[in-house]
Amino acid sequence: MAVETKLEAPIDMMTLMHKAFRVQSERTEALAAEAQGGGDLGALTEAFGFWMKQLLYHATSEDKAMTAPLNDCQPARDNESEHAELAAQGTSLVGFIQKGDAAGLEESVKATMLTMEDDQHKELADKAQEVESALKEALGESTVTARTRRHLYRRIMALRILEYDHFENEEAFVCSVVKERMSDQEQLVMVKQILTEEGADDPRWIIQWVLDEIDPAEREWLTALESRFNSVIAGGSGESEKKRGFFARLFGSKK
Repeated sequence: MAVETKLEAPIDMMTLMHKAFRVQSERTEALAAEAQGGGDLGALTEAFGFWMKQLLYHATSEDKAMTAPLNDCQPARDNESEHAELAAQGTSLVGFIQKGDAAGLEESVKATMLTMEDDQHKELADKAQEVESALKEALGESTVTARTRRHLYRRIMALRILEYDHFENEEAFVCSVVKERMSDQEQLVMVKQILTEEGADDPRWIIQWVLDEIDPAEREWLTALESRFNSVIAGGSGESEKKRGFFARLFGSKK
């Protein structure tokens, strides 16, 4: 059941951002469920890649702008730990998808080798490719593909559940602390760093995505918030204008 979002303080934009994440993660999970029946993984790969791009930037910018200033605050430290767990699961899934339909087979090989006697395990430890080939021949290509895609679906579903739990914790325990400790002016500076990426080719790529995923009334509120935080002059802006965008720094190229 949908719950009406109460939008007052600048930090309340977090509920809208989380709403956009839920739409994107559910869209990706639906594509993963559909992919279990076969077919091209292009749409799923694109949707998952965009989800991870948003999630990694979200976690990084929040850790820096929102929770780092909250000293002596255990919920803030817990939030950062949850971000690390989400990032770890997400990047692991990126590697799984990049391996294609053989990814599930690789996990089956590891499980098979663990059931062998110790001497067998040592002998075959360096011959995983041979075991993969033997299993592929025994199972058949279609079975391997189906198993991989089932594993992929379960992993994406698990990541989505972890994400949902994190959002609930963040809204319940961290956003309330932000309201108590930060003035509206400080919150405006903070949310600008979370919703925009200074130095990127398109600094608005985050907030535009959120705007595209929310309801008209929510969109109107967030647009007004953008006008408010754009009017705030944060210290040190001259230096920050020269910084490369987040993904340019992370991957060595522009977004």
